[in-house]
Amino acid sequence: MIRKTAILLACAALAFTGCDKIKLPFPRKKAEATPTPAPVPAIATLTPATPAPEPATPKPPKNPAPTPPPKPVIDPHAQVVVILYHRLEGRQGGNLSIEPELFEKQMQEIKDAGLAVISMQDFLAWRRGEKNIPPKSVLLSIDDGYVSTYDVAWPILKKFGYPFTVFVYLKYINTGGKAVTWDQLAEMRDAGVEIGSHTVSHHDLRKKPPKVAVSYEDWLKDELERSKKTIEEHLGIRCVALAYVGGNSTAKIHEAARTAGYEVAFTVYGQRLGMTTNALTLGRYDVKSKDAQGRDAFSVAISFQGMLAPSGEPVVAQDAASSMLTQPMQNEVIGNAKPELKANLASLGELDPSTVEMRVSGLGLVPAKFDAESKTITYTPGEPLKPGPYVVIVSAKSNGLRRETRWNFTYAP
Repeated sequence: MIRKTAILLACAALAFTGCDKIKLPFPRKKAEATPTPAPVPAIATLTPATPAPEPATPKPPKNPAPTPPPKPVIDPHAQVVVILYHRLEGRQGGNLSIEPELFEKQMQEIKDAGLAVISMQDFLAWRRGEKNIPPKSVLLSIDDGYVSTYDVAWPILKKFGYPFTVFVYLKYINTGGKAVTWDQLAEMRDAGVEIGSHTVSHHDLRKKPPKVAVSYEDWLKDELERSKKTIEEHLGIRCVALAYVGGNSTAKIHEAARTAGYEVAFTVYGQRLGMTTNALTLGRYDVKSKDAQGRDAFSVAISFQGMLAPSGEPVVAQDAASSMLTQPMQNEVIGNAKPELKANLASLGELDPSTVEMRVSGLGLVPAKFDAESKTITYTPGEPLKPGPYVVIVSAKSNGLRRETRWNFTYAP
C-alpha cells in the first residue's frame, strides 16, 4: 500500500515539471578519480658553446684616394729650335717681310723633314718635367702683331695643323692699317694660339727713350709689367712668354723679366735649345738672317746643326761686353776675313780656366786660347769669314756661377 502511494505522488510531480529531466531519487555512483601521472624527471639541456667572433673585415673608405697617374718618361736630351717671323707681305712689307708662298713652302719643308711642331705650352711643360716632346721639335713664333699674322700666316698654319705663338707690343694693337686687333687676337686665342708680350712701346730695353721722365728702372718695369697685365686682362689668359725687342737684353733686364712673372724670354740669337737652357736667354732663328757660311737661318734651324745653347746654370754679366775690351769692338764693321777675336775677361772676376769657352755664330764652339795670367781669350778663324753679321759668346765659371758675355761685329769686305 505504501509503495503504490509513493508511485502516485511521483506521477503527480511529473505533471508539474513539464519537460524537465526527471531527477532520480537514488544517488549516482561517483566517477573514479583519474590518477595524476608521476612527474617526469627533467633532462638537463646542454647549451652549445658560443663560437669566438671572427675578426672584423675593414671597410673600404667611402672616398678612396685616386691612384696617381704614372709619371711621364721625359727625354732630357731632346732639342728645340725656335723660328721667328715678322711679316708675310712680300717685298712691300719691307726688310722683315717674306712672301706668303715662301712661308707655306717652309712649313712643308718642316713636315717633309719629319719634325714635330710643338706649342709654347708643350715646350714649357717639357722644361718643367711634366710632358715629353719628340727628340727634334720646332716652335714657331711671329713678332710685332702685323695683321698678316691673322689673315696670311694663320690660315696656312691651320692647314698644316701647326701651333704657334704671337708676340705683340701694346702700342701697335688696334691702331688700324697693318696692325692686328684685339678681336683678332681673341679669335686666335680661342683656337689655341699662344699670345706673348713684346713690351709696351717696342723700344730697345737696354736704354729708355730720351723724353721719358721716370728712372730707367721704373720705365723698364712698366714696359714689362704693363704689357703682360694688359694682355692678360684683354684676353683672359696667363701671359708667360716675352720676346726682347731686337733680341737685346742685359742681366738687369733678365731680372726685371723674372720679377714681372715671365717664365721664359727669347732673343734672336739662333740656337738649339735644351731642357736646361737658361729660361731668360732662349735663342730664336730669324728667317731673314744668314749664318757665317751664308746659309739662311731657316735651313740651319731645321737641320739641327746650328749652335747648341749652353746649359741653364745661373748666368751673370750677360751683357758685359760694354765693360770690357773686345776685338773687334762691339758693333764694329771690319774688312779682314780672318780677324783675331779677342776679349779681356778681367771684369768677370776670378775664372776657372778649364771652363772658359768661346762660341761664334755660324761656327759653333771654337778652339780659343785663354791666358789665365792676362785673363785674355783669343781665336783666329782657320777659314775666311763670309760677309755678314757675327755674334761672339764667351762663357766661364766663377765661384760656381756661370758667367757669360757676348758682342757683335760685321764683316763687310
